[in-house]
Amino acid sequence: MSTGSLEEQLRPQLLSGLAYERLLAEIVSGRLPPGQRLRLDLLAHAWSVSRTPVREALQRLVDMRFVQVSPSAGTRVAEWSTDDMIERAHVVGRLIVEKTCAGPPLRVHLQDPLLSDDACELLGYLELAEHLISRELGRLGTRIVRDHIDPLRLFVDPQTAIRHGVDFAADRASRRNLLSAALDAIGRQEPVAAREALDAFSGSFIDALGSGTAQTAA
Repeated sequence: MSTGSLEEQLRPQLLSGLAYERLLAEIVSGRLPPGQRLRLDLLAHAWSVSRTPVREALQRLVDMRFVQVSPSAGTRVAEWSTDDMIERAHVVGRLIVEKTCAGPPLRVHLQDPLLSDDACELLGYLELAEHLISRELGRLGTRIVRDHIDPLRLFVDPQTAIRHGVDFAADRASRRNLLSAALDAIGRQEPVAAREALDAFSGSFIDALGSGTAQTAA
């Protein structure tokens, strides 16, 4: 198969992925608020693409409950809140604990970028979760990353989190220590210790997300 033919086959998939990533980022950041109408033609025109990749991206977001379609209201950004992110964090937390040390040893060199001085411990945790879940669950893991981990990555951006009333500054040092302990335990192939540290990290993450829900309710 020629390079040109391969590019022609890959281009729609790439465009669909880019449209999805852009829409997801706009929704999670709040730049596209709940209730915002999403017009297929206007989005395709604004991004200089055909309707097909935008339609596919919207369908993926419908499946993730970030977009809703109704005969009367059309396609709109769905009502969602920090509770949706808490649900995703619960799923990721359960899976990462179940899959820790379940397969081949984790590459120890992953510890450095995850715990550098300027690294966000939440992003490090999600990167570790992606590695473990993808390694153990294959194609299903890829979908879990797309539907659960990717939105959480966008949400933990400081400006986005604050916009939703979530402050991740509290307990940051404790979470860094837990992530360090988990990575050390994984490197030593001590699954019980790794699971305990990751379970505690997950609980702290969910508590921090819950602080935003409590503030909104108040």
